[in-house]
Amino acid sequence: MQHPWWDNQSGWKNLLNNLRLIIQPLICFNWLKRWLEVFPIASLHSGFEQLTRKMNVFICPLVHELNLQLIFSSA
Repeated sequence: MQHPWWDNQSGWKNLLNNLRLIIQPLICFNWLKRWLEVFPIASLHSGFEQLTRKMNVFICPLVHELNLQLIFSSA
């Protein structure tokens, strides 16, 4: 499965856009995290946790070369 905006070309702009796609869920979750403490929405929090688990097993050559163990953490 591949994100519809994923770009397989090798230019630096393409790699930067792909990296943005990878880190965007983490950034969005951290924006909303404080609001979820004020207005708890269990299904939204659960959805982000599920997405985080899936992104942690996602294999991306660009990120894999950095030798990162876990990409995402809600800590």
